[in-house]
Amino acid sequence: MARGSAWRALLPLWLVWGAACSSAASGDDGAFPFDVEGSSAVGRQDPPETSESRVVPGRLPPAVEKCDAGFFRAGSGECLPCDCNGNSNECADGSGVCVHCLRNTTGEHCEKCLDGYISDSIRGPPQFCQPCPCPLPHLANFAESCYRKNGAVRCICHENYAGPNCERCAPGYYGNPLLVGSTCKKCDCSGNSDPNLIFEDCDEVTGQCRNCLRNTTGFKCERCAPGYYGDARRAKNCAVCNCGGGPCDSVTGECLEEGSELPTGMDCPTISCDKCIWDLTDDLRLAALSMEESKSGLLSVSSGAAAHRHVNEMNSTIYLLKARLSERENQYVLRKIQINNAENTMKSLMSDIEELAEKGSQASRKGHLVEKESMETVDHATKLVKQAHDMRDKIQEINSKMLYYGEEQELGPEEISEKLVLAQKMLDEIRRRQPFFTQQDLVNEEVDEAHELLSQAESWQRLHNDTRSLFPVVLEQLDDYNAKLSKQHEKVREQVEVVNTSLSASVNSLRTPRLTLLELDDIIKNASGIYAEIDGAKTELQRKLSNLSNLSYDLVQEAIDHARNLQQEADELSRNLHSSDMNGLVQKALDASNVYENIANYVSEANETAELALNITDRIYDAVNGIDTQIIYHKDESDNLLSQARELQAIADSSNEEAVADTSRRVGGALARKSALRNRLNDAIKRLQATERVRNLSEVVPQLLDQLRTVEQKRPASNVSASIQRIRELIAQTRSVASKIQVSMMFDGQSAVEVHPKASMDDLKAFTSLSLYMKPPMKQQEEPGTADQFVLYLGSKNAKKEYMGLAIKNDNLVYVYNLGTKDVEIPLDSKPVSSWPAYFSIVKIERVGKHGKVFLTVPSLSSTAEEKFIKKGEFAGDDSLLDLDPEDTVFYVGGVPSNFKLPASLNLPGFSGCLELATLNNDVISLYNFKHIYNMDPSKSVPCARDKLAFTQSRAASYFFDGSSYAVVRDITRRGKFGQVTRFDIEVRTPADNGLVLLMVNGSMFFSLEMRNGYLHVFYDFGFSSGPVHLEDTLKKALISDAKYHEISIIYHNDKKMILVVDRRHVKSMDNEKMKIPFTDIYIGGAPPEILQSRTLRAHLPLDINFRGCMKGFQFQKKDFNLLEQTETLGVGYGCPEDSLISRRAYFNGQSFIASTQKISFFDGFEGGFNFRTLQPNGLLFYYSSGSDVFSVSLDNGTVVMDVKGTKVQSADKQYNDGLSHFIVTSVSPTRYELIVDKSRLGSKNPTKGKAEHTQTGEKKFYFGGSPISPQYANFTGCISNAYFTRPDRDVEVEDFQRYSEKVHTSLYECPIEPSPLFLLHKKGKNSSKPKASQNKKGEKSKDAPSWDPAGLKFLERNTPRDSHCHLSSSPRAIEHAYQYGGTANSRQEFEHLKGDFGEKAQFSIRLKTRSSHGMIFYVSDQEENDFMTLFLAHGRLVFMFNVGHKKLKIRSQEKYSDGLWHDVIFIREKSSGRLIIDGLRVLEESLPPTGAAWKIKGPIYLGGVAPGRAVKNVQINSVYSFSGCLSNLQLNGASIPSASQTFSVTPCFEGPMETGTYFSTEGGYVVLDESFNIGLKFEIAFEVRPRSSSGTLVHGHSVNGEYLNVHMKNGQVIVKVNNGIRDFSTSVTPKQSLCDGRWHRITVIRDSNVVQLDVDSEVNHVVGPLNPKPVDHREPVFVGGVPESLLTPRLAPGKPFTGCIRHFVIDGRPVSFSKAALVSGAVSVNSCPVA
Repeated sequence: MARGSAWRALLPLWLVWGAACSSAASGDDGAFPFDVEGSSAVGRQDPPETSESRVVPGRLPPAVEKCDAGFFRAGSGECLPCDCNGNSNECADGSGVCVHCLRNTTGEHCEKCLDGYISDSIRGPPQFCQPCPCPLPHLANFAESCYRKNGAVRCICHENYAGPNCERCAPGYYGNPLLVGSTCKKCDCSGNSDPNLIFEDCDEVTGQCRNCLRNTTGFKCERCAPGYYGDARRAKNCAVCNCGGGPCDSVTGECLEEGSELPTGMDCPTISCDKCIWDLTDDLRLAALSMEESKSGLLSVSSGAAAHRHVNEMNSTIYLLKARLSERENQYVLRKIQINNAENTMKSLMSDIEELAEKGSQASRKGHLVEKESMETVDHATKLVKQAHDMRDKIQEINSKMLYYGEEQELGPEEISEKLVLAQKMLDEIRRRQPFFTQQDLVNEEVDEAHELLSQAESWQRLHNDTRSLFPVVLEQLDDYNAKLSKQHEKVREQVEVVNTSLSASVNSLRTPRLTLLELDDIIKNASGIYAEIDGAKTELQRKLSNLSNLSYDLVQEAIDHARNLQQEADELSRNLHSSDMNGLVQKALDASNVYENIANYVSEANETAELALNITDRIYDAVNGIDTQIIYHKDESDNLLSQARELQAIADSSNEEAVADTSRRVGGALARKSALRNRLNDAIKRLQATERVRNLSEVVPQLLDQLRTVEQKRPASNVSASIQRIRELIAQTRSVASKIQVSMMFDGQSAVEVHPKASMDDLKAFTSLSLYMKPPMKQQEEPGTADQFVLYLGSKNAKKEYMGLAIKNDNLVYVYNLGTKDVEIPLDSKPVSSWPAYFSIVKIERVGKHGKVFLTVPSLSSTAEEKFIKKGEFAGDDSLLDLDPEDTVFYVGGVPSNFKLPASLNLPGFSGCLELATLNNDVISLYNFKHIYNMDPSKSVPCARDKLAFTQSRAASYFFDGSSYAVVRDITRRGKFGQVTRFDIEVRTPADNGLVLLMVNGSMFFSLEMRNGYLHVFYDFGFSSGPVHLEDTLKKALISDAKYHEISIIYHNDKKMILVVDRRHVKSMDNEKMKIPFTDIYIGGAPPEILQSRTLRAHLPLDINFRGCMKGFQFQKKDFNLLEQTETLGVGYGCPEDSLISRRAYFNGQSFIASTQKISFFDGFEGGFNFRTLQPNGLLFYYSSGSDVFSVSLDNGTVVMDVKGTKVQSADKQYNDGLSHFIVTSVSPTRYELIVDKSRLGSKNPTKGKAEHTQTGEKKFYFGGSPISPQYANFTGCISNAYFTRPDRDVEVEDFQRYSEKVHTSLYECPIEPSPLFLLHKKGKNSSKPKASQNKKGEKSKDAPSWDPAGLKFLERNTPRDSHCHLSSSPRAIEHAYQYGGTANSRQEFEHLKGDFGEKAQFSIRLKTRSSHGMIFYVSDQEENDFMTLFLAHGRLVFMFNVGHKKLKIRSQEKYSDGLWHDVIFIREKSSGRLIIDGLRVLEESLPPTGAAWKIKGPIYLGGVAPGRAVKNVQINSVYSFSGCLSNLQLNGASIPSASQTFSVTPCFEGPMETGTYFSTEGGYVVLDESFNIGLKFEIAFEVRPRSSSGTLVHGHSVNGEYLNVHMKNGQVIVKVNNGIRDFSTSVTPKQSLCDGRWHRITVIRDSNVVQLDVDSEVNHVVGPLNPKPVDHREPVFVGGVPESLLTPRLAPGKPFTGCIRHFVIDGRPVSFSKAALVSGAVSVNSCPVA
């Protein structure tokens, strides 16, 4: 507030300085000096020089004279002018360095400003240097230096100051730099501020310390707070006064009398008052000091005639500048238009020139070619003519020789004729020879070609002449354009600088509107989606009503009425639970209701007085005219207010008696209100217990479920079943909320409640633990003890075997359980029921295998002491499992219905008293999560009041989150504000590894605090330009998932630093771009699915697991919040049940194990057991060794094997790797080794029987899930739970894996193992109307068995080939006919050949499952993509779209389907109409006016994605990318589409857990990396593999000149083959540990010239090949996982593709992302690898 007032007071001074700077910068003669407190001018103004120099440059002056002013003598003796930029007339002789620089300049040529000054010109040397305005020139300059940036002045402040203009104090300092004479001083809080802060925290203006710690108070935290004594400054030992709540001396601690005066240490009368009054007086004193500072500051400002004159001149200057700027702006606009026109003309001209030049160059090239060929033809013709002349000469010569020959030989004419005939014959013979004919043909062809070339040459010559004739015209046009451009060039050059400045300013000014437009676009998109949902709501409701038309109207109406009534009663319960007195909280509030009420009123009045004083101070700062008079007036007003406050204090002291009387009256009124409130509570409880309507609802719900079951049996397809399943999920969610209602029920001996057990029956088999609160009825005096009563029963409906229960017999609490043959009764005879107190006690019954226990905890009302009682028992038979069928299990509490027959041991009268359920195993349960209520009379079953007991205190202090619940705090700033230091605090306790702790979302901005693998991660984005920030516990300082409470603090300091603190220890901090926190709401422990699955969060937060565990102490800015009072909190319960934090199960991934060191004897009288679930046939379950003796339990080809000192006991031929839960019991006695799996007993005699052998019991390590010291066993993959051992030092109890000392890669929370697919397939449902599929004699499927399962049931691949050397199957279990897409942007399948034409009508159907919000599902179009049809996901909604002529018809679903569930989709196009059917229940239909245009489609059909560049024309870019999920059963007009012609990065849709990695399936495929990776002369390749086959190509690189690199496996051996252009050479490694053992293995290949080294799991081998004298370094593509056979040389055998997973691929230290590969071909799943 003070800062704002100071700005308003000094604004005129700022404007005056700005005008002065502007005038000086522009060189205007009208610049005026700025007079402050009598100063004559801002800086020195030298008079202009009027006289010329008398020494001419270059002329040597007389030796007795010096150079005149402004000149210096050079080394040559000449006088040269000084170069001082007009800021000095003196410079040193010889060097010319300027001296005595004026106008605050410095430098050799006075070219820069002194420190603390800034130039008046933007470019070039300064003409005048002004003091830095940091924040005010001359008056308050706190900068070391300053500079200009983007037209604004930036200051480099002194240490104590901060801000762009040093206008505020830096953190840790206080003051007001904007007040003349004020400086920033260091905060002094006597060392009693928050130690987590970097600086001491005090008010940035007054210096008063905030948040004094260590029980201190005062302006500087210099004294102990009231009620404490000690030395606050030095010793810092303020301790609580030991005076029974009375006052004491603040230094010595000596107790003072109640009415005595306390020393205040201030100049005011000592009065008896509390801390609030002292704070008030401190505030008033600060107000007085602030006004004094304001007065001195304002009095120092000159307001005389000079200031008014300066202001007037400033105004005139501003108007002048405004007019000039307006003219300049108009010129800018005109020049911009001219430049744009010139630019367009120039572009057109340049394109014409380029086109003409291209044509000219083409014609010239053709002309040169014709000319060349013409010359060749002429040369050839010349040669032919010459040859003809030669031939003629030879003929003439022959003729003459023939005549000469006749004369010389004297031959007659006849002889000559004969010889000519002979010569003619010889000539004919020569002509008949073939070579001569060939030459003649060649000559003829050459003649023809010569004529053709000659004609072409003539044609090209004509074109060349035409082109040359155009050259003068083009040159003339170019000259004209050049002339025009030269005219514009100077104008453009003149305006470029101005335009650039204007454009930069425009860009800066448009930045905010662009951000606003982006936000508006997002809002419009969201609004469009909302409007679409609203528009479709009516149709959707009508469809739902039509779907329910087959149901009974009366039944539906009755269900609606009862649901409404139940909602009203739930609201009433929510309103009244806060008023209930269950924990004595209301009584506590009433007892202390009015003790400090009067003081609160006084403090409120004092606050109003202080606010009035601050308002008056604000008005002081706003006054400019008549400042002196107003300050005196406001000072008097402040004094009056101070005297009024003191009078109020005196009145408060004098009215103690009246306050006491008033307090008595108020207490009386409070007691009366308490009585009325208690009556109201009783009425509310009666209304809550009016269960008549609940009984009706409990009858209606089963009827409704029966109707749904009937509909489900008649369903045409699986989509109806899926919809009904979602209805059941909603009912389950409602029951989950009901299970957390922790309110008891009163039973009268005739009533009963049937409860939903909630827990899985498989989880109850080996271990059962049930806890409840129990309050027996008041004992009658005439009765010697408590009558026999039934309490509860959990078991089978026939009640003959497989059950457990609780009863009261012979005044003892008795625990009964039956495991199949006979009962076990455990009476708690150490504490008869009749001796129990008349309030709630805790009862817990537990069974581990055949061992049972009953616990009783009796609390105390007066203290935290508790009495504990325990009794143990054991079943004598072989059975260890409570084998319950979920369909045949009931859970009765308090009594049973009349038609149910209890077993004899529990057949007793119903219970009379109050019961409240707590937990069943790890789950919280409640009586209000019931199936039925019997004989519950609301008038007699009022719940028992909750007493203030020790064991209930944790309920009010902590909250329980079950993994589906979350809390929401809206408008968190109502309790505290975001400040310089913003802090969130919370305590968490959890055994889970992953979970969401805190989340804040605002549009695209978010903040999340998460647990990942047991450690904290912080992701946040407040609108940063660089994107989200990730802060994590990289050093693993604080493990959170250890089931202990941890204090977590998130501190955001100074809007730019995030700090993570755990248990008050600094864990990690990170700086970010300065930005305030933009949130008001916060989610705790989780968030609604629509928030977690939003596009903003899914891009950065793959974690969507809600928190499971306990939280307490949530604070924002040190303000507490009650999470249960928040209206939108869902499913959060009171308290922190210990049972829910025990880690009874562990999941092992094949590379993990857990270990503990405990005192157990495994070879002498030992018994132990555990549950396990797995899909793998081999694995080590348990291991212990002592010397050479080994005790182990393992799986071998699906059978269980117990090995004791070399003696093996093996289960029958049954396979136990079926994904179901199985229980193992092992026992070792001196005579026999026994193994029990489920209920099958196996045994072997002890071979050491009779020997005197004694094994010492010591603390040695044993292992679950695997062992680092047992190489003969593979580690286990699956779940182990409910383990127990017999120990000599304590009772049998379930192992808490959280307490184990060693946990390696093990999850102690989830068990992602699904039941056997065959079990699900062949299990006949209760309501099934069809017989299950049978097998014929040949093992083939019967005709009744479906070819594919519409409900998505999973099938095992029965004939899958398995590599005998490999632990994992070569083909992981996958969903039949379903394929996984995604991983790359263009993952897809292409279908080329389709039967039939679907131009008129087409009906496609497909099944899909995804959690992605965007992606292409189906696309087909013509070549130009004018006609198209597509189905894609956008924002989680399905969109069906195709064209009708030039228009697009779009059908968009209202609901989102990115929920990870299977959905059936049918999309139909019929001419101009379209229909989209989802799950058989959602039918959406649209149409457009028909057109006559033909609709022609040409393949291929793209499924799951499109080829690069396709679909962009018709579909938004986010949905063009590949669909991420599974697709199944694509059909056209009811017929399946044949196999795909091409596949890119598509794999089967695998079951079970997945992990990071790239999977290469048996179908073959490979990844091609681009050429940026150099595997030439020197490289290093490293990667990890987990093979599923012992042979296959891993890496291959090949160059065009025959060089290659090939890394492959062959029968478990890793081989590297290299060819460097000389010859092949290779090396190999055969690892000791098989690569096919189901674990990850690391392979590294290093090449340096002709040396190649191979490293496999630290086993190294190398080879030295021949040295290539001319090596070539190639950059070639790299193939991973396989290679096309066409690229393999004859020396390389055809490479079998690799099957398995590859991850962490690195080349030369650079990680390789397969998702950005150049090509992913075949069945390759990028970034997703099946675990099992």
